Amino acid sequence: MLARLYIKDFALIEEVAIEFGPDLNIITGETGAGKSILLGALNSILGGPVSADLVRSGAARCTVEGLFEFATEDPTCQRLETLGTSLDDGQLVLRREIHASGRSRALANGLSLPLKKLKEIGSILVDLHGQHEHQSLLDVELHAAYLDGFGGLLPQARKVEQSYRCYKEAERSLQQLRQEHNTLRQEEELRRFQLEEIRSLDPDPREERQLESKLKILESVEVLTAAAGELYEDLYQAEGSILDQLGRARRRFDRIIAIDPALAEQATSLGELIYGLEDLAASLRDYEQKLESDPDEIEQVRSRLDSLRRLKKKYGGSLEKAVNLGRDLEQKEDRSGALTGEILRSEAQLETSRQKFTQACQELSGGRALTTLSLSRAVRERLRDLGMPQTDFEVRLPRVEDPCGLVEYEGAKWQADERGLETVEFYLAANAGEQMRPLARIASGGEISRIMLVLKELIAEKDTVSTLVFDEIDAGISGRIAAAIGKKLQDLSASHQAIVITHLPQIASRGHLHFSVRKRLHQGRTITQVYTLDETERAEEIAHLLGGETISDTARRHAQDMLR
Repeated sequence: MLARLYIKDFALIEEVAIEFGPDLNIITGETGAGKSILLGALNSILGGPVSADLVRSGAARCTVEGLFEFATEDPTCQRLETLGTSLDDGQLVLRREIHASGRSRALANGLSLPLKKLKEIGSILVDLHGQHEHQSLLDVELHAAYLDGFGGLLPQARKVEQSYRCYKEAERSLQQLRQEHNTLRQEEELRRFQLEEIRSLDPDPREERQLESKLKILESVEVLTAAAGELYEDLYQAEGSILDQLGRARRRFDRIIAIDPALAEQATSLGELIYGLEDLAASLRDYEQKLESDPDEIEQVRSRLDSLRRLKKKYGGSLEKAVNLGRDLEQKEDRSGALTGEILRSEAQLETSRQKFTQACQELSGGRALTTLSLSRAVRERLRDLGMPQTDFEVRLPRVEDPCGLVEYEGAKWQADERGLETVEFYLAANAGEQMRPLARIASGGEISRIMLVLKELIAEKDTVSTLVFDEIDAGISGRIAAAIGKKLQDLSASHQAIVITHLPQIASRGHLHFSVRKRLHQGRTITQVYTLDETERAEEIAHLLGGETISDTARRHAQDMLR
């Protein structure tokens, strides 16, 4: 149950702390006093949307905190554990902080958590029925949720939704593979031509520079031969060559060190220089002898260079880009070959997903078929208690047969989506002898409110959500029916904590705890405050609901009678 709600600097609320009881909690107050602000604050800790506008003027931030308490064997505890939320001594504190900058954060027992997780937790703890939520009955797409909730079919409905998503994902994956395969097939002729052209040359990004250097040498053989010969002559062969002169220098060194060995090291260095020049001269002679002009080789190098330059120009402006393109083309060629197998596997996966979806739809449809009769009967019986004795209510499950339908069931193919094989629609005949028509097209506001209460009551009996919140579900109904609704809410509070915002004394008098929401001026500013009423104050509040601004003694006596 929601044991305590603390609100600070939220809209018109400066600071409020409300201690709720475990059964029927009534909230009353003048229009505009701030009752909807309370629900907005509660909704914020259930993961509802917030904005900086909610921060009270002049405050840096607003805070909403809800304390939930659980019995030891409460099945909600296990559901919270599956979400990774642990209780602290049987308690859970949800907190929402909203800053004036618009930033907000959510916490559970002091630990930050993402908004999505807060919403999941909130959906387990509280069913909040807003002021206009009964209008959701006018949306046919939401009828399935009521039927599935009553029949305990929500796990099957989630299975259908999940298996449909898996099927659509498998379908998208197959479509992508087929599209990729078609694209590769369309490019196949060009791709193979380009790949063959690159493969035939087998270019190396360093090759062009090497060939250019080689061609330059081949075209300059005569110049190189002459230069190498002249250099050999200067170093070694000619009379008075460099080596002759160094030889004479070495002999002079020998005469010196014979007398003074101090220059022996320098003489050794000169000797090493002479040996090096002799090796250099020999290598020049070998180089000269190897040089020869080969017109065929020159032509081959020129041809290879021309081919590489054409390839470079055609495929990106450099040999490196051409080589990279070749790798890409090879990968696409390999990919094209592998796609056939992938498509076959994807088709098998799609069929498996379709079969799982079909099975899930069949299970849900079977459950719905059994549930429609019991829900229709239960709604009719309980509407009699709410002043609608002649009302006939029926749940219908229309399907659309389609030869190309996704699901085969009972010998036919049907259209299906994440909601299953059929749509769920409520039909109503408000008076005896009238034709059944779609609820969304004929029901009045008062009828809608009563049907919604009955559905909430029926679903609550099967649901583990322990706290139910109703905001003015009594809109558009008479006093006699209000008394019946009050009795329904009181009965419902025997198994669920109920928090009800109402304007009707017939409902307010049924509460176990009564809170009054009032506006007042404080230091020149309007603030909303919440008061817990004792028995005397309750009687006065209900008399106010009965009599308006001026409360008569008769209204007070009537209020006391209602409370008794």
